[in-house]
Amino acid sequence: MNKRMRIAGVVFMAFLLAGCQSAEKDAVDTDVKQVDETAKEEVETTEQMDTETDEGKTKDEAAPYETVNVTPDYFIETDTYDTGREFLTMFTIRRDDGKDQSREERLAASLMENDPSEQKILETYTKLTVEGPNLKVDFQEDGNLLSATSAQHSMFYDSLFGISHLYGIEEITFVNPEGEENITVAERKVDAPIVVADERGRSKGYYTLYDKEGKQTWFIPASELDEGAGGEDLSFQETIEMMQTVDQEDAFYASAITEGLEVKEVSLEDGLAIVHYTMDEEEVSASDRIVFENAMQLAALDFDATELQMVNETKRQNKTFPF
Repeated sequence: MNKRMRIAGVVFMAFLLAGCQSAEKDAVDTDVKQVDETAKEEVETTEQMDTETDEGKTKDEAAPYETVNVTPDYFIETDTYDTGREFLTMFTIRRDDGKDQSREERLAASLMENDPSEQKILETYTKLTVEGPNLKVDFQEDGNLLSATSAQHSMFYDSLFGISHLYGIEEITFVNPEGEENITVAERKVDAPIVVADERGRSKGYYTLYDKEGKQTWFIPASELDEGAGGEDLSFQETIEMMQTVDQEDAFYASAITEGLEVKEVSLEDGLAIVHYTMDEEEVSASDRIVFENAMQLAALDFDATELQMVNETKRQNKTFPF
């Protein structure tokens, strides 16, 4: 009897152990299945996110650039800045789509309206004619009417040569009332055509000076300042690179490429100048961008560009400035 009870107990324990092992196996199988399903869901979610990201990138990369074409009618203005030791001629460029004028008319207007001489020599006593890269100045008067102080002499010719150069003029001829190339204007005797490049020198870019009273930004040629690569000739790319920094401490001028603007690529080929750049929209104001664009226009004109493209990679905009 006791033997039978012991056998029955052993059998019962065997069944109990088998049942526990089966339950544990089922639990493990269930946990593994749940882990596999969770992992599968995570993989599918990740793949979906990657697909959406890739689609977003493709969409952004494929987004076309906005094209903006600016009026070709540009005008050059000048003013002077007294450093206490000398007078510097400053420049700026503006565009006016309300005037449909030829290059000759715009050059004449720029020269006459910005003549720094006291008696407005060019506006009062001359007739201007443009033939290609040559400017002919016919004087209607001679003598004391064309005289000037030493300071006015410098400002008169700096403005004349600077503006003429920015319109592509290579030679300037002065003619007296008798039709001869022999006349004294603003304390300078002129009896032969003047080569503008010899008078103005090589371009080295521009720096900015803000006129608080007039609330306007002007541009001073780097060749007039202690900036740049000395007497070395610079390429367009090297000029733009140099314009990004100011070497002189406590300078009264600044770079036109402000904090937040970054020039990425520059090229000039067959008269087409291209400047790629990015901008921090929180740091760079609309005024900062206009100043930057004006500086690039003046620099491009110094290198005889016929067109400037400003490619804003941040705003995906291609802005074209024809000259």
